[in-house]
Amino acid sequence: MYIKIRIPFTGVLLDLGIILITILTITSITLGVLYLDARNDISRLVTSLTNTESERVRLERLEKDTAAKLSVEAHARLDAEMAQRTAEETLAAELERINETFSDLARVTDTIEDLEKLAKTDKELLMKYSKTYFLNEHYIPSSLTEIDKKYTIGDDLKYFLAPAYTQLLKLMRAAEEDNVDLVILSAYRSGDHQAALKQTYTSQYGTGADTFSADQGYSEHQLGTAIDFTTRASGGSLTETFDTTPAFAWLQKNAAKYGFILSYPKGNTYYEYEPWHWRFVGRNLALDLRDDNKNFADLDQRTINEYLLELFD
Repeated sequence: MYIKIRIPFTGVLLDLGIILITILTITSITLGVLYLDARNDISRLVTSLTNTESERVRLERLEKDTAAKLSVEAHARLDAEMAQRTAEETLAAELERINETFSDLARVTDTIEDLEKLAKTDKELLMKYSKTYFLNEHYIPSSLTEIDKKYTIGDDLKYFLAPAYTQLLKLMRAAEEDNVDLVILSAYRSGDHQAALKQTYTSQYGTGADTFSADQGYSEHQLGTAIDFTTRASGGSLTETFDTTPAFAWLQKNAAKYGFILSYPKGNTYYEYEPWHWRFVGRNLALDLRDDNKNFADLDQRTINEYLLELFD
């Protein structure tokens, strides 16, 4: 037995159509939504890319501006440093020029002062006078001062060159402080005095007087810078035995510090050995002669003259 079921075909088709339409609608809607989302994403991506490019451009511009600014600042700093360095160098050069100018001025001033000082210094004071070197018989020192009688022996007044007197006093006071028996027997002698003295010696010793007494115009005593030292213990005698006294030993050790030298030491070619006869030639020359173990009379006159400027220093 067969049962026949009748399915309404038309209704099925309708349902399938509805379902299909529904699916299509949903798909369309979904696709639309996806499209919109994709479009929005693309739009956002484009915007993002645009913004990124703009940012890149901005950053590049900022970098260039910064570099340019830094370059300007660097150049400005460099220019400032160069300007400062140039100013410092200019100032240094100017200071150096000023210093050189003042140095030149000082040298010129010193030269002028030296020339004035030299012009006021009697050139005869360092000349070599003995048997072969002549001093004008009428020569008189520019200024003489009386020697303190405390340091002399004999009743007559004794005189010494005024500018050198301070050094003579220092010498005598130093000897006194060291308890040395040292006194002055003779100092300045005029040309006439020297002539009279030589005549006296000649009458007593004949030509032998030439070995120890200078003629008029040849004596260092006429300069006012020579001293004959002796001792009170000897009664004021002048003999070679003076070199055995503490006074002579003291003079050998200390006289140069005050500018005095032994004029006629042993072995000199002018006069007999005179341990008592000392001459002021200035501290610098006296010390150099002592240190070099040289004699004044053996030096070249040109060499001696180099000390004239500092004679009283």
